[in-house]
Amino acid sequence: MPELPEVEACRRLAARHCAGKRIKTAQIADDDKVIEGIEPVKLQAALEDRTVKQAHRKGKHMWIEFDSGPCLMLHFGMTGSLVVKGVKSHQYRSFKVDGSDWPPKYWKVLLELEGNVSLAFSDARRFARVRLQEDPASHEPVSLLGFDPVLSMPSLDDFSKSVKQQKRSLKALLLDQAFSAGIGNWVADEVLYQAKLYPEVKANSLTDDQIEALHKAIKYVPEAAVEAEADHERFPPDWLFHVRWDGKKKNPQLNGNAVDFLKVGGRTTAYVPAVQKAAAGAAASQPEGKAKGKRKTESEPDTEEAEEKKDESEEAKPVPSSVKATRGNSKAASASQAKPAAAETKKRQASGAKAAPKAKRRVSKASVQAEDNEEEEGSDVDTGEEESRQARKASKTGKSDKGNTDSKAAKSDSSKGERRGARER
Repeated sequence: MPELPEVEACRRLAARHCAGKRIKTAQIADDDKVIEGIEPVKLQAALEDRTVKQAHRKGKHMWIEFDSGPCLMLHFGMTGSLVVKGVKSHQYRSFKVDGSDWPPKYWKVLLELEGNVSLAFSDARRFARVRLQEDPASHEPVSLLGFDPVLSMPSLDDFSKSVKQQKRSLKALLLDQAFSAGIGNWVADEVLYQAKLYPEVKANSLTDDQIEALHKAIKYVPEAAVEAEADHERFPPDWLFHVRWDGKKKNPQLNGNAVDFLKVGGRTTAYVPAVQKAAAGAAASQPEGKAKGKRKTESEPDTEEAEEKKDESEEAKPVPSSVKATRGNSKAASASQAKPAAAETKKRQASGAKAAPKAKRRVSKASVQAEDNEEEEGSDVDTGEEESRQARKASKTGKSDKGNTDSKAAKSDSSKGERRGARER
């Protein structure tokens, strides 16, 4: 998922190519899950003829300021991306962005600006949000966010006081957007590795030296990633980032030390046990996928990817079969957005499921955390347990099919015997 460095790269892209230019035309996809709180035709009218003044960001939230009127708010969700036509797209480690075709697949907002500049916001998984809002920095959800490590890192003294009041694990604390805005799963793992801190250690148990190391790492990791324009190929070679994505399947190592995975706060967490040591006498950590004192049931996801897919199936709503744009939408663009709808509709017809009624969405403190964690935010690590889960399911399915076949054969034999007996009589 796009975290602080990726969203900052998108902000810089918009500022670099759009600042000072007037929007000539706007096209808005008819997707009321992503386009929030405003009808597409009204959003189109609010954007056209506005001049882009500047692009801003705090945490994972970005907004475009115009010469007049409300700002265009963008939250990237799990697979949101910003693309400028003819400019090389930023590539995420966990998913691909294809800017070679125009408009991009799964586009939600298309802006044509002066100077032959075209800007698109797209999202394949539809967890992104697009809104209009006056002065976003002073209103929810942005006003509820904690410090931004790049824009407003607190002093060591203030940071220390805040951390010592926290009873949560470090990983859970870092993912709390009300504490530190913009830190997601991979940034949190990298921060804890660089600070040599065990992910499950309680924040209020840290020594002064450990708090100082944490403060330094929270500032260092996002700034270094932003300096590299969120291009992971330019990240320092000794970062955990480079080996965390394939999970247990490939037995990853970093500087000769094994990388392991566990669940903290419901999130798959990569760490290096030889470097990030649990405190002596601390309770043993549970391996990923297993809970203390409880056997994992088959309904529980085996991997963070499985959690993400489950979230998507429960929350995602199919795009209407005739996806429309408010203006000038091409047939190709409509077809690209209608494909997911057709597949989902077919799936629902087969299962006989009914679409759940859409609930109105309100911005609140709870929705800020849920929106920014998106879980959060889905899978970014393959733990290697998914295959074994599928094998178990396949085995059970095979047994069930065999049982059904045997039962049918028995009924058939019984029927033949009855008919034979009747003829003899």
